[in-house]
Amino acid sequence: MKNILLTAGLLFALISVSYGQTYLDSTINSSTKRILFSDPNAFAIGSYGEAHYNQDIVEGTYQNGNMDLHRIIMFMGYKFNKNLQFFTEIEFEHVKEVYVEQAFLNYSINSALNLKGGILLIPMGYVNEFHEPTLFNGVERPGFDKYIIPTTWREMGFGLHGIFKRANLKYQAYMVNGFNSFDGSARLSGSSGLRGGRQKAAKATFRTPAFTGKLTFYGLNGLRLGVSGYYGNTETSIFDGLDRTDNMAIQTADSSRVGIAMASFNAHYSIKNFDFTAVGNITSISNSDAYNEFTGATLGSQIMGYYTEAAYRIPLNRGEQYPRLIPFVRYENYDTHHAVGDRIAMNDNYNREILTTGIGLHITPGTIVKTDFQWVKTAANAKPTNILNVGFGFWF
Repeated sequence: MKNILLTAGLLFALISVSYGQTYLDSTINSSTKRILFSDPNAFAIGSYGEAHYNQDIVEGTYQNGNMDLHRIIMFMGYKFNKNLQFFTEIEFEHVKEVYVEQAFLNYSINSALNLKGGILLIPMGYVNEFHEPTLFNGVERPGFDKYIIPTTWREMGFGLHGIFKRANLKYQAYMVNGFNSFDGSARLSGSSGLRGGRQKAAKATFRTPAFTGKLTFYGLNGLRLGVSGYYGNTETSIFDGLDRTDNMAIQTADSSRVGIAMASFNAHYSIKNFDFTAVGNITSISNSDAYNEFTGATLGSQIMGYYTEAAYRIPLNRGEQYPRLIPFVRYENYDTHHAVGDRIAMNDNYNREILTTGIGLHITPGTIVKTDFQWVKTAANAKPTNILNVGFGFWF
């Protein structure tokens, strides 16, 4: 069944090349990007946020639900002159946690060549860039985007981006700091993969750069296609102050880091009121045996995941886009132990399937109320866990 669905997802992405969709900028939100078309000294502000109620449903037992103001984000942007702009997102999670999600200078030479430096979103998959609550279906972001592409994934770096208008292509190419795999204990694991290694630009350890890039094709009506990649070694605290001539110590330090090669695709096709999405990712991890032996972790040597989704937009007022209902169904399969080295056993609890079906009431372009039901199971336990989710989101 897994192979059939994976093949179907890949086939969908290939067949969809015969269609297209108008290009949507994935790095600047709808509020702050207005300053790109404004006079110098323009300032813009915006926000998005979402609140969730999550309730496990287990037959025969009581289960406490969880209500959470998951995140509130403030956007700000400023245009210094016709070429130079600054953008930032300040995030408050679970009321009490504060993060900087983006903060970068952008220097526009022309549409094909722009320079960017600061805290950047890694351009992998879909939701890591398009993560505002009005832009994805379901109360929670897909589990795939939590464990396979560890959304929201951002690091310090710089690089180029632009649009080749005649080819209908957008490109992004950045050099960034890598994951942190060891800071006295293991940061990577079998259950959550690379998620614990995100440095988020918080006094990030940096010794060797990582590289990431993406190509997005938007030239056919109704379709957007993206392919992206990431390559680099993780960082480790053990190299700090290490004698370059101490081969034994260097060998030990090498055991605390891994190499990461990641490839991803995403396809989004709209026809009339139907929307179809397919996203996939595969990550190869080198040196996992040595890393697991040194740290006691159970990191896999390969991580894989994908999801497919179908949705239908139902306008409630004739001749108007909003308000509208959006019923949807999404199937996810992701495995942080898709392959393992010789020194650990594969854990089938890390091979997860999620079926989500729900509906959103999109009241205005910037407000939405959502509810969905999820069936979550693993290869080790075929009996699903049932979860009810309810939430709302806004974006302006």
